[in-house]
Amino acid sequence: MNSFFRRREGRFVLALLALVGVGCSPFPNEVKQEVQNQPSFAVIRGNPSAYRGRTVMFGGTILYAKHRNRGTYLEVLEKALNAYDRPIASDQTGGRFVAGTSTILNLKVYGKGREVTIVGRVVGRQPGRIGERPYTYPLIAATGIHLWREHVEDDHWNDPRVEWGWGYPGMDWGMGWPMMPPMTFW
Repeated sequence: MNSFFRRREGRFVLALLALVGVGCSPFPNEVKQEVQNQPSFAVIRGNPSAYRGRTVMFGGTILYAKHRNRGTYLEVLEKALNAYDRPIASDQTGGRFVAGTSTILNLKVYGKGREVTIVGRVVGRQPGRIGERPYTYPLIAATGIHLWREHVEDDHWNDPRVEWGWGYPGMDWGMGWPMMPPMTFW
């Protein structure tokens, strides 16, 4: 009986590790190893030509997308990436970069405000403008683009019972029911 429990426990641990490994990053381990010691976005932005040919991984929020010359260009507001390689929702940014791909992307899907993580090679710099001011974008030839699912607003916090302190989130009419009356709508 004891050896059966150990085998069962061992299988459970292996299954759990497999699930954790699947949920980590949308990119293969080879890509993760290749970009592991990449320079920071600020360093590359300062002199993109010095890193020409270097494989990098950057992420952020799409500001603009356009089809050009049999491909698509994305202007991205750079954001730091979390442990799953997803851009972190923050006001902190290192600037902007342009990623080009030979794939024709659907501009309705890859639209303004969507989060992406891009793996590609540094090509150099792309002159441009932000409003009236000239700006030099690092230009990345994308070899992999991961479009993240849009954040869904958690509707649970809009429940007035939670706001008024009627139990804990997810309790519904559970433990707090004998002490608090149910909500009534007129």
